[in-house]
Amino acid sequence: MAAARKSSRRKATGAAPGFAQTRARLDARRAKQRQKMLWAHYWLLCPKCGGDMFVNKTMGIHYEVCRDCHGIAIDGDELNLLLEHLEPGEALRAILKKSLKPDTTEI
Repeated sequence: MAAARKSSRRKATGAAPGFAQTRARLDARRAKQRQKMLWAHYWLLCPKCGGDMFVNKTMGIHYEVCRDCHGIAIDGDELNLLLEHLEPGEALRAILKKSLKPDTTEI
């Protein structure tokens, strides 16, 4: 009897109860994921030439390197970490050296 009621309810509304809420939740999740992907892609473009950038790591410092012009972008927090806990000249020389021959295998 209950199955017959469910069946007639689906025919009347065209969808199972709760479908609209589940659809809205899934659509919201998909939109959030898409926004995250667009945000990440936007921030991984070189400000100088517009080329793709990838994340690299040297001496524990994370930074982005452009594939095309080999420009380097270091976030403020990473720069503070470098300045407070490492010898700046040595760390920057290591970053510059590695950015000229970047390891792109992690991409």
